[in-house]
Amino acid sequence: MEDQLRMVRHGLEKLPRLQCPDGYHIRTYRKGDEAHWAQIMDRSFVDQNRTAQDTYANVINQSNFDPDGFCFVIHEDIPIGTACAWNRHLRGQPIGYIDMLAVLPEHTGHKLGKWLTVFLLYYFKAQHVAPVMLDTDDFRLPAIKNYLNLGFVPVYVRENHVLRWQNVFKRLRFLQK
Repeated sequence: MEDQLRMVRHGLEKLPRLQCPDGYHIRTYRKGDEAHWAQIMDRSFVDQNRTAQDTYANVINQSNFDPDGFCFVIHEDIPIGTACAWNRHLRGQPIGYIDMLAVLPEHTGHKLGKWLTVFLLYYFKAQHVAPVMLDTDDFRLPAIKNYLNLGFVPVYVRENHVLRWQNVFKRLRFLQK
């Protein structure tokens, strides 16, 4: 499997106002969300038969876990999307990292990934942590378009990333025609 592409937003000024579509809202983690996280991750990515225990192993039991940085999109009282914020360090400096952003397939098309990202950008802003990074796949064009529109820019981590980003931008231009 090819490594993911990286993006970064350097500052947290001029963030858009958080405006979820009608019928949706975002809240932070609550006890009992563990099974929902596992289901969202399985249905949004490759089914790995995740369980609530995986939520503990992958998120909650991590040393830098903060429940205020673990958020869910709610629709009709049920979590249907999720994302996680991690505080990390790069070359001795604090950096925010957005991870495990996923929305159930039947709820795509409402820009919920955008609003999860905005929610976490406000989380990092409140903590005075910038820049903020994330990793994504080449084929996630709607997500990449959202990230670009939110002020994220490509980071060329590996030599092949230059060509891969060029291909992403070509495909994005093609989709706009």
